[in-house]
Amino acid sequence: MSAVTLGATAMRECAKCEGMWVEIPAFEKICADREQSATVLGVAMPMAPAETAFGRELPKAVYVPCPQCGELMNRLNFAHCSGVIVDVCKGHGTWFDRDELRKIIEFIRAGGLERARQKEKREIEYEREQLTQQRLNAHRQNVAGYSEDERAGGLSAARGLLKFLIE
Repeated sequence: MSAVTLGATAMRECAKCEGMWVEIPAFEKICADREQSATVLGVAMPMAPAETAFGRELPKAVYVPCPQCGELMNRLNFAHCSGVIVDVCKGHGTWFDRDELRKIIEFIRAGGLERARQKEKREIEYEREQLTQQRLNAHRQNVAGYSEDERAGGLSAARGLLKFLIE
């Protein structure tokens, strides 16, 4: 791999496959800085014609080693919803196959990262509400010793007994 600098961001590029290795601080800077992302978009290679999976086997997922530590990297869907699967070494950086870095920058610039954050916030709030409801139900059951259904059944039985005794 050879070192390349795009704007003020240093990366490494594989001349053979046109993949890019971007260390964590550099990628964070690209994601946060519109000028840096514009630089990357400006020099990115045009995308290859779209290929379809129809009539051929899909390529198998290949786990690649981190260029720095040699450990196999995790394959992740960037932002859990971008559709771009990247190889990530948690401690060192991210490997982008040809055109993946460009796709991610376009995803970010189109507001995808903000939409992903909002979705995650909604999911966390929903889970928090569910947990609160479960705790409240458990508390109700512990206080009375009976669940809501058991109490309703008991009241109904008592009402029936009183009606029988009074009439």
